[in-house]
Amino acid sequence: MLSSMEQALLGGRYQVVQRLGSGGFSRTFLVSDIHLPNHPRCVIKQLKVQDKDTGTLDMARRLFDTEARVLYQLGNHPQIPALMAHFEEDQEFYLAQEYIEGSRLNRQVEEGKPWSETRVVLLLQEVLEILSFVHRQQVIHRDIKPSNLIRRHRDGKLVLIDFGAVKQVTSSPLLDAETGATNITVAIGTHGYMPNEQYAGKPRFSSDVYAVGILGIRALTGLHPQKIEEDPVTSELAWRQHAPKVSSSLVAVLDKMVRSDFRDRYPTAQEALESLQNLPNPLYGLVGSQIYQTWMKGAYGRGPTFPGDRDDTAVGPTETSEPTAFADDDDSTSLFPVDLAFGNSSEPDVVPLLASAPMDKLKLSRRARSPVAGGLLGALGLSLIIWRSGMTVAFAPSSGGAATPFQTAGTPPLVVDLGLLLPPEEKSAYQVGQGDLLWAKGRYPDALETYNKAVETQPDYAPAYLGRCKTLISLKRPLEAIVSCDDALAYSTYYPEAVRRKGNAEEQQGNLLAALALYEETNRQRPAMFEAWLDRGRALQKLGRSAEAIAAIDRAIARNRESAEAWTVRGEATWALNRYDQAIVALEKALQINPDYGPAKDLRQRARQSLGE
Repeated sequence: MLSSMEQALLGGRYQVVQRLGSGGFSRTFLVSDIHLPNHPRCVIKQLKVQDKDTGTLDMARRLFDTEARVLYQLGNHPQIPALMAHFEEDQEFYLAQEYIEGSRLNRQVEEGKPWSETRVVLLLQEVLEILSFVHRQQVIHRDIKPSNLIRRHRDGKLVLIDFGAVKQVTSSPLLDAETGATNITVAIGTHGYMPNEQYAGKPRFSSDVYAVGILGIRALTGLHPQKIEEDPVTSELAWRQHAPKVSSSLVAVLDKMVRSDFRDRYPTAQEALESLQNLPNPLYGLVGSQIYQTWMKGAYGRGPTFPGDRDDTAVGPTETSEPTAFADDDDSTSLFPVDLAFGNSSEPDVVPLLASAPMDKLKLSRRARSPVAGGLLGALGLSLIIWRSGMTVAFAPSSGGAATPFQTAGTPPLVVDLGLLLPPEEKSAYQVGQGDLLWAKGRYPDALETYNKAVETQPDYAPAYLGRCKTLISLKRPLEAIVSCDDALAYSTYYPEAVRRKGNAEEQQGNLLAALALYEETNRQRPAMFEAWLDRGRALQKLGRSAEAIAAIDRAIARNRESAEAWTVRGEATWALNRYDQAIVALEKALQINPDYGPAKDLRQRARQSLGE
């Protein structure tokens, strides 16, 4: 039952739907924003202040402001929740964040269920890629653990949450420039994932690296880190006996990540990531990462389950969480990597996988054992082997009772499209993924046909309509695009990308005021979306509102400084306001990013002619 506080509107606009969690310092709520159309949902984190004396309130306010500032800064990353608003009300402090629909990683990293080596490497790569961005912003997270990582349903990607324990290195007046140590005197984190220096209240960037290494060891061994003992001689974690088949190369990387002395670890996430990417395995790398993310998401991005898996997850007793973005933990079964497309081996979509197993070990899901799937595979003379590791899938001619692993070169072309074997709810996601690949290659008619098939498969699947919308824009068919974007919004009440694309279609028709209103709505729904700020600035400049255009473009550039288009629009707007020096600087920056960017080259030439250069 909701309390009187929860029944009231928080900040005058947020209606509490349900309480999500409660910890020692905060409470989190799922809320509806009643000030926006369709009342989109977001997550409110309330900082709990027990003692309301002046000193305590001032300290709480500083902590609150620090977290808000860091979240505004980090929310530009697509795998970190965006901060929508922050406010103080009745001496209580609130953060409103993007709602992440997905499953926390502790649903997958389970006690007694070790992962395969390949699966662990790809997980570590994905976490370290996010963490590298965090470290580049001079921020230490300090609480990396499975419950602070959400596998987002929409696209299958991991999202790093809960930045309540962060430390901004640059904000410390006693920063050690050589080691990155800060002057913190309070230990913040989670037992088992905290290295010695963090217990002492002096975290480094390598403290986060340690936590990621522990995450990998936990997945490899199936043991909670508090159950892994230290070597009595070296004081290092004695984990290898629990995963004896792990390759020596991965052991070396993990051992360096979790050294007890921070000086012996990788100094930042980027160095650890580079070591993982250099491991001698053909599945480790960008291709493997794409397969892994695809395999993990299944239907609507939900992680797969396996025969015999429990619905609950064993979590260590001290591993608690104060989520800042959270949703349901329901998982659905999916044993197919739904973004794979097999055909001409010259296409980059074709991904060879390495695996082999005796046929008597073959295990297929109930779906794969259907008469249609069995008949199709039998007719093609293929052996399909899928087993517990999650990354071991092989296709090879069936001739002697065992599967022959594919090699990384010379993969024989296959005529079967695995999407044909998927149930409808997963087939639509597969088709949208294929449409996205075609759209990215500029094959717009083929992409449109694929998105249309996804709509036929599942008529209420919003991403399929969004795909149609953006493709019709690319084909210069804006009226039809608007209809498709409206369909996407009809099936998904919170879909900032669909709002933005509808604005693109209106702009393409010359309806600049309508487009501007949609871009502004996208900014309200998703403040961290760079593209929407760029669109807004471009529309404002077309309307002759150059000062407002500069303000919007500056918001875009703050989120992505490597956009030639953004700098070009800024150059055009500043030139219109007779700020010639600023215009030249902006155009030179655009051409530095992309020397062949036509609009910048043309505008720079006209500027030179006007200035008599």
